[in-house]
Amino acid sequence: MSRFQDDDDWVGTPPEGRYTRDRAKPEFWWRQRPVGIAAAGLLIVIVVIVVIALAH
Repeated sequence: MSRFQDDDDWVGTPPEGRYTRDRAKPEFWWRQRPVGIAAAGLLIVIVVIVVIALAH
């Protein structure tokens, strides 16, 4: 017997439950812009590094 219980072999409804199509809100994900924000932040960091490198 194993020293710990393996929870990966359960059968049945997942603990987080399921959402039907009428309860799903795809517009929530359409409004998310993490890639754009990350790209803008990366661009600012690159500009700052270039300015510091050229100043020395």
